[in-house]
Amino acid sequence: MPNIGNDVNQIKINSLSKIQGQPDVVNLLKVSLESFFNSRATAKPENMPSFGPVLLVGASGTGKSLVAQALHSELANLHLIESNGEMVSNISEIAQILLSADENTTIFLDEAQSISARVQHILLTGISERKLYLPRGGSRKSSYVVPLANFTLVLASTHEYQLQDALRNRMRIYCRFNYYSIDDLTNIVKQRADSLGWKYENEQVLITIALRAKQTPRLALNRNLQMAYNVSTSHNNETITLSDVEEAFKLLKIDELGLDTLERQYLRALLNGSNKLNVLSSKTGLPSATISNVIEPFLLREGLIDKYGCDRTITEKGKQHILNTHY
Repeated sequence: MPNIGNDVNQIKINSLSKIQGQPDVVNLLKVSLESFFNSRATAKPENMPSFGPVLLVGASGTGKSLVAQALHSELANLHLIESNGEMVSNISEIAQILLSADENTTIFLDEAQSISARVQHILLTGISERKLYLPRGGSRKSSYVVPLANFTLVLASTHEYQLQDALRNRMRIYCRFNYYSIDDLTNIVKQRADSLGWKYENEQVLITIALRAKQTPRLALNRNLQMAYNVSTSHNNETITLSDVEEAFKLLKIDELGLDTLERQYLRALLNGSNKLNVLSSKTGLPSATISNVIEPFLLREGLIDKYGCDRTITEKGKQHILNTHY
């Protein structure tokens, strides 16, 4: 197969059957789609059902956006409106989105926990009543009602309990994403490389890329596979070799566990006796929230650190990794 592109994101997944991993999510959505299409086939025009609403929950990089786009294709909707919770910050912005949607529209809002409380309430009434209440003449006491179409709403969130209870509980289809096994990640890397026509030396190339992805497809594809391809083509190679992959990780300073420079800096600070969050923040130059929400979760899952109340400690496994790493 000839090379058809130089960017991993040039391939779009347009079917749930193409999703690797997350079998529980895929099966739940397939059953929901089958039920929806059967109901729509027998419904009267004035009582056409809507699909969802859908809530996709999971850590960053686990494929929520990919599944949302595949779901949009499965529904055969004509229009896809994508936005981010931080971008939908006021009434006029959400009103513009809702009013532009028709029955053939999928609205996908990523990082939904960032949506303001007021906008979340508007979304709730939009999907429960199919109405939009807009202030009349700038007055909050008087409003006029605009009917809304039977659009499909898909929300994605890394912290679903930061959503209002009423909105979260109104979501009919609730999909929770897990981290990926090495086998699933290897298959994902293979699927993307094959789709792009990128040749690779052997399966060990794919496994090595998957092993350093911290159990997430986004890192496996956007960082690891892309850089391996970039290194390969910089040498005018037609095939990604294992040496290309190793060179890519040296350039990225990604070690055998997939840790980057900042994560190792955090572990070294712990090894040197720093265990308070504010001290670690100062040592690494990272905000405390970034350490708690981005740096620590994987280190905890891998058993490299422990947390006791406000204190953090490095484990024996973490010590050995830092002492033996060559980065």
